[in-house]
Amino acid sequence: MNDANAAQIARVRVAAERVVQTLSLRGYSQIETPLLEETELFLRKSGGELSSRLYDFEEPGGFRTSLRPEFTSPVIRYAIENGEAGSRVCRYQYFGPVFRYATPEHLDGAKTRQFNQLGAELIGSPAPRADGEVIAMTVEGLAALDVPPVTIALGHVGMLRQLLRKFQLSDRASEFLLSNAVLIAGGRVNDVRESAARLGFLGVEKKSVADAPGRREQIEAVLDRSLGQLGANAGSRTREEVIARLARKQTYADDPERFESALSMFGELMSISGSPASALAEGRKLATGSGLDEKCFMLLERVVAAATDQGVPESKINIRYGLARGVAYYTGMVFDILRQPDATDSMGGGGRYDGLTRALGLKADIPALGFAYTFDTVVDAMPTGKADNIATYVLVRPADEDAWQAAAKAAVELRKEGRAAILDSETDYPAAEISEVITVDAAGHRTAGSPGAGK
Repeated sequence: MNDANAAQIARVRVAAERVVQTLSLRGYSQIETPLLEETELFLRKSGGELSSRLYDFEEPGGFRTSLRPEFTSPVIRYAIENGEAGSRVCRYQYFGPVFRYATPEHLDGAKTRQFNQLGAELIGSPAPRADGEVIAMTVEGLAALDVPPVTIALGHVGMLRQLLRKFQLSDRASEFLLSNAVLIAGGRVNDVRESAARLGFLGVEKKSVADAPGRREQIEAVLDRSLGQLGANAGSRTREEVIARLARKQTYADDPERFESALSMFGELMSISGSPASALAEGRKLATGSGLDEKCFMLLERVVAAATDQGVPESKINIRYGLARGVAYYTGMVFDILRQPDATDSMGGGGRYDGLTRALGLKADIPALGFAYTFDTVVDAMPTGKADNIATYVLVRPADEDAWQAAAKAAVELRKEGRAAILDSETDYPAAEISEVITVDAAGHRTAGSPGAGK
């Protein structure tokens, strides 16, 4: 956690004001949420992914409390508690510090444990047009700061989930593959395979609980009772499909061959990256060759089209199928903001999380998405001189000891005029901080001088 001097504070403040103004032009209103929230709020969103990085404690009132590690959950809570989520489309923006414990082992371990986030959340607007709005707004905010053109690395968690469903894996197995997307994309398929073997995904195939008479009877009894309460409406699924689905949810048994096929397909898919045209074509070819329905790639294709419709050059979009940040709650498109196409460090990112409102207390899944800059990184990427408005002062010096009263009066008058004035007879100040030097004699006469070295 770092200190900041006047120049650094001024640079961040000016930069933030420019981005805030840019987001405001799209109708995003500023809100502030507390630094402290109940710990449960963040655990509901990210589960174990964030729990080890929270600065949490028990407050005197007995509540488990945490310094906020991000803004999304507090913003959604705000929208729910104020009756806005679900009643209208909400556009919010925010800026402030967040806190995350970090070690060198974390992917973002080089970050400080306190850093600023500036971002926005769009609640109540479905894909894909809203996806395009958020991506475009991200690019516009950086353009307002003259940050050199960036690359938007784009993926889609929802598309990956659709592909995995074709392999009929258990929920546990599917989540395992998704949570290891970064390793798979990095070419460490064998490491993931070894981990899968230790967890039993690649062991001897277990007998499905749907085929076990005792377990099947139990599932059927629960199903009949549930259908009776719901008016025997099971939707479009047949009774056997519902039983099989319940069975998969209650067992770790997976067909080793199907799991291996899914892992191999993921390994090939996540090695693909590039322009939307080439990456989508390669992805579709791979899916078709694996006997999968390539229609799910339209989800990603529509996001690209929505972003380009809002002014994002397609040349700045890089498809990365292995991008699966925060799979614990993202449901659709996800993206990272990169300085260069091959960069690994991110200036921020975001995505769609349509199920988060229910997790945080609303009795409905409201479409929602957002993004956040790691704003300190963004400010570092700004050109030298951009927003470097270092505060300057008029230095008022008494000509001698008898002139102190007159000099003090002159300084007061300058401040009333809105000019910053320092009354000092001895200290040397950097020339960059002094706009003018005024010497005042005992009679109140002023003599203007050049800043020089401050004298």
